[in-house]
Amino acid sequence: MDADSPNSFSSGRKWGVGTNTLVSVIAFVAVMAMLNYLASRHFTRLPLSFAAKEQLSTLTVQVLQSLPEPVKIILYYDPDEALYGPVSQLLKEYTLLNPTRLSLDVVNYVLEPAKAELIKNQYKLPPQAKDLVIFECRGKTKIVAQSDLSDYDISKVISGESNEVKRKAFLGERLFTSAIRTVADPQTQRAAFLVGHGEHDRTNSLSDFGYGRFTSLLRENGIQISPLSLAETNDVPADTQLLIIAGPTRAFDLGEIDKLDRFLNKGGRLFLLLNYQSRTGLERLLSKWGVDFGEGVVVDEKKSRSNSSVIVGSYGAHPVVGALAQAQLPLQLILPRPVLKRAGPQGADAPQVVELATSSPEGIAVNDVRDGVPRPNPATDPVGAIPLMVAVEKGSIKDVNLDRGSTRMVITGDSFFLGNKLIEAAANRDFAWHAVNWLLDRSQLLGGIGPRKITEYTLTVTQGQMRNLRWLVLAGLPGGVLLLGVLVWFRRRY
Repeated sequence: MDADSPNSFSSGRKWGVGTNTLVSVIAFVAVMAMLNYLASRHFTRLPLSFAAKEQLSTLTVQVLQSLPEPVKIILYYDPDEALYGPVSQLLKEYTLLNPTRLSLDVVNYVLEPAKAELIKNQYKLPPQAKDLVIFECRGKTKIVAQSDLSDYDISKVISGESNEVKRKAFLGERLFTSAIRTVADPQTQRAAFLVGHGEHDRTNSLSDFGYGRFTSLLRENGIQISPLSLAETNDVPADTQLLIIAGPTRAFDLGEIDKLDRFLNKGGRLFLLLNYQSRTGLERLLSKWGVDFGEGVVVDEKKSRSNSSVIVGSYGAHPVVGALAQAQLPLQLILPRPVLKRAGPQGADAPQVVELATSSPEGIAVNDVRDGVPRPNPATDPVGAIPLMVAVEKGSIKDVNLDRGSTRMVITGDSFFLGNKLIEAAANRDFAWHAVNWLLDRSQLLGGIGPRKITEYTLTVTQGQMRNLRWLVLAGLPGGVLLLGVLVWFRRRY
């Protein structure tokens, strides 16, 4: 190049190129900043792994999006615990759904002992407390322990096939959503279990027919529970939002029936679960509310798993069973009694009775039941789609002050299906959840949260295959890297 020739870039051109580059960089940074700003507020999250394929239930989404007050969540956990991953991932899903109302604080009590001690003092935790999730809103606190987060399969331990207890389901979403709804709800719901007539034991979680698991469901629903006896002179307490009569086997006296009548006339809510052994004397009271009981028990050979078990999948049009009907989820009952809508003309102000579930058209109302064994007689036993449970609702009653709003009842011809043995069978638990929330007029909670199943993957290899894998890891992979390095050196050298 000639020494006297001009430079390729003049000073002006250099400044122009520099300015253009600077403006381009600033514009790029500004565009990226705006995109990130918009993405943080308008985004769609897609599950890409098998672990994330189960999305939050509709009920959880409704509860989280309608929180009236901020809820603080404290994950007080050791990250090395097996459940830390599922728990932390689920809680992050919660906070992303409503970041303005939900905050998550992670406390590693192993590496942060000082912070952990503050949490213990603030929430009055015992010295040995560990691996907890704490929910707080306006001073109300709910704590979920790690031991409550799993459902276990102990069948092989009981049978002697194995000594290993396996986790079969993760209950995190069910318990976390319930805890959030409980602490965020400004009202406290109270339910009373009637006692004194041979009812199911609400405190028993071990026997097949105990109601301990049903009681746990109520507590998950944020409901305070207490026993109630009508043998004394007092009526049903005024702050009782729900009265539960679960499987009575002894008759009520006239005074008790009068107290129940007054409770219902004032807008009471009643969950009445009878069974084939129930002889209560309540028939006349319930007839006043448009409900009759048929004789005997219902069997359905085409919809049965045994002589006593009946699978029910035919539902009426009602919020209690609407979700079950839509998802085609059946109930499993034990020797249910027919529960019928009273025949005959009804006035305009009569209670509204809706049949919730019926047997198949092949159902048989068997009158002869000996020692719990039905003995069908085709010549005399009625056959057809037989109602097994009803819902009753009635608004204002003339000259009566309704303390609790409209009267509501759910009456079933079986009580064993919500016992410890069967409450998790079929859709029995979902029915209980829906019935309780309808009775309490909590329409936003008419949906269930099922457990998340845990899938195990087992890799079985022979000793020879294990030996080959060992050589591949210890020699094959490092040797491959070494060989690649030699090839690169050789190509550059020659």
